[in-house]
Amino acid sequence: MRDPTLLRRLHRAHELGAAVARALTDDPLVHHRQQALYRGELRLASLAPHLRPDPQDDAHSLRGVADSLALRLLHTDRALHAARLPDEPVARLFFDWLELLRTETLAARHWPGVRRNLRARFERWSAGYHHHGHTRSELGLLVYTVAQMVWSRLNGWPVLEETEDLIESTRAGIAPMTGGLLQTLKRSAPDQDRYGLAALELAGRIGLTVQGLRPSRPRQEGGDAPELQAFALLLPDSDEPSYGGVRHDQDRAAREAAQGGYRVFDRSGDKEEHMACLVRAPLLRQLREQLDQAIAAYAIPLPRLVARMRKVLRQPVRDQWQYGQTEGLVDGRRLAQLISSPQERRLFKQVDEPLRNQCAVTFLLDCSGSMKDQAQTLAVMVDVLARALERSGAQTEVLGFSTQAWNGGRPYRRWLARGKPAQPGRMNEISHRIFKSAASTWRQSRPAIAALLKQDLYREGVDGEALAWACQRSLALTARRRLVYVISDASPMDSATVLANGPDYLDQHLLQVMRAYERQGVEITGIGLGLDLGALYRHTLIAHMEKGLDQQFLDDFISSLAPRRLLR
Repeated sequence: MRDPTLLRRLHRAHELGAAVARALTDDPLVHHRQQALYRGELRLASLAPHLRPDPQDDAHSLRGVADSLALRLLHTDRALHAARLPDEPVARLFFDWLELLRTETLAARHWPGVRRNLRARFERWSAGYHHHGHTRSELGLLVYTVAQMVWSRLNGWPVLEETEDLIESTRAGIAPMTGGLLQTLKRSAPDQDRYGLAALELAGRIGLTVQGLRPSRPRQEGGDAPELQAFALLLPDSDEPSYGGVRHDQDRAAREAAQGGYRVFDRSGDKEEHMACLVRAPLLRQLREQLDQAIAAYAIPLPRLVARMRKVLRQPVRDQWQYGQTEGLVDGRRLAQLISSPQERRLFKQVDEPLRNQCAVTFLLDCSGSMKDQAQTLAVMVDVLARALERSGAQTEVLGFSTQAWNGGRPYRRWLARGKPAQPGRMNEISHRIFKSAASTWRQSRPAIAALLKQDLYREGVDGEALAWACQRSLALTARRRLVYVISDASPMDSATVLANGPDYLDQHLLQVMRAYERQGVEITGIGLGLDLGALYRHTLIAHMEKGLDQQFLDDFISSLAPRRLLR
């Protein structure tokens, strides 16, 4: 598990990069999800090696990625690019790379910061490629030299100084291959159509040259020579997205789930359970005492937390008009007074817009086995946040989900008895749990929330159905805004369902459900316990559970309560 502090810092850097990309493109649909930019549900991806994620990326380098992809969104005709994208992997890589380098040169002169970011990103990749030893082989040096030549010619910047002498002989050797194409690329950079023809020709020549080099290299037992293995890392996977074939893993998964149809093998054992009734009252009192002691140890300034939440959540609500005002909108009923009493100035009306909190906030807790080690901090988190939100005027619900058994239970045994029919659907009995309903106050629900400390209630998780249940409950409430926070530490997992349907079955259904309810206006956020849930949720927070309910998480949570523009 990566350091949550570092994860937060990287997440913040990505968000800032996405904000700048929105400004550059004037497109509110551009956003960030787990080391990638998206426009709505389309991933803005590129095969260009110098933009690929690197664990050592810092904020400055990440800005270069966001700026580059924003320029591509501005200046590339996707349909034209896709029509010319070669099938041969090496030519495909270079054609896509050349198009991205073209759009980077179109950064406006009055964007000096963007141009610095782009240059820093390419030079960082160049240095890293060289320092990792990829330029020691003939093949690796060829790739590097071509990239340096094109980048330098298009931008008018010198190649990386420490490799200038290294690439000189290779540059001279491939001069016949590049011919006058580099000059054509330079002249036609503003015109994608003309540039693309030259780029396609150059990419094809590079592909043929690489094919000529490959057979001459010795193969080691069990695979290619190390230099070929290193070069293979640059090549796209068969399903890797490029700008010409943009796809979105989540959207694709949702469509596949919809086409296949999410199914449930047997619903007879499913339950919706009130935790106040499920756990014995004496045990709940004992658990509540433990929870109160844990909360007291954190010394959280609740009044200040409530005040900050109230400030963010209270929004103006048009209620009624105030008449007889000296400014505002003209009141047509008083125009006669203007004639009879020319000195009269109280001829206007103003709308009375009191500030009210009209939000419903739902916490949906993943009660799978991996969560029980953090049960106390989880209970502290939802108890404090639900209490503060209620005092700020919001409606709150605390819900949970798990399964009735490990490894499938009765539905799985029935499936085995019926001969294992293909694609049976969900194979376990689910438990949807109510720790606090919107109809009850925090004080009334205090004992039930403490049931989170009961260790044997944690089993497996079917997140998609739980999210649908939580969103349906939220939509039934009388609120103008509906916020659902899913608190988890991993992807959905029910071992029997995965075994019978495939590893992505539950993930696909979760994505399908999330998209459906976001279109209905529900604002869904994933809170990852020590990790970034960006692979599943568009909006995410990271909680550093080793430090408990730390101030950084509280600040991030309060910021997430602010109204946001929903992406369609």
